[in-house]
Amino acid sequence: MDYSFDGSGGYRVPTGVVGLDVQLGGGVPPGTTILLLAEPGAGMEVFAHQFAYGGLLNHEDVFYFSSEHPISEVLSGMDYFNWDVRKHLEKGKFDFIDAYSPRFYNVLPKQLVSGVSAKDFLKRGTDSLNLLKGTATEARTTKYRGVVDSISYFLRSYELNNVLNVIEIISSMGKATGAVHLLLMTSGMHESIVENNMKHICDGVIEFRMKERGSEVEHSILLRKMKGMIVPNRTISYVITNKGVELETTTRVL
Repeated sequence: MDYSFDGSGGYRVPTGVVGLDVQLGGGVPPGTTILLLAEPGAGMEVFAHQFAYGGLLNHEDVFYFSSEHPISEVLSGMDYFNWDVRKHLEKGKFDFIDAYSPRFYNVLPKQLVSGVSAKDFLKRGTDSLNLLKGTATEARTTKYRGVVDSISYFLRSYELNNVLNVIEIISSMGKATGAVHLLLMTSGMHESIVENNMKHICDGVIEFRMKERGSEVEHSILLRKMKGMIVPNRTISYVITNKGVELETTTRVL
């Protein structure tokens, strides 16, 4: 049975997750800001890495803004799935913005930060939310996509309205340039009013869910909303393989 979306037509930007792109009729509309909501262990980071690599394969520039992990962890995670982004880093097609390490420069022993580049050292003490805003509004001359890993850090550290204002700026930049942005958020970590604000302000909302069934853990995706599309009122099963996140070809209600 075909569960693909009844969209409004027009060009779609592929996410890089083939099964999801099939469900989306080819991808998401240009300029879409997507909220990915998932609990720990559901594969959120894998999806984010796959989304970033999908942009490179689609001949887009990609920025990956990380407030949760140093670049070594992100590259190691992508290496595991043979998503080689190092050559794209060298060519300037993949831009990693490290908002994680600067938070700890002043507390870690000097020998542990002695290898930090001069560029990153200058970020020491930089306000992370302003760094995100500056990254989002940076002038770019080619098509691109962005990943923010994760917005939960900002929701823990800043006033909600300040975070929402920056997300609105990210969304506005996407609509003006056609860029697609992916914002990661940990479910169950924030109050319901915070989650609802995030779901409201983003153009698309994808939820990764986990459910214990006997001795197994089943994973499913709920496409809660996507601008310009009618989303199905059912979940889509997925698994994580050595190819990344893969959606099952047969959709069933869990």
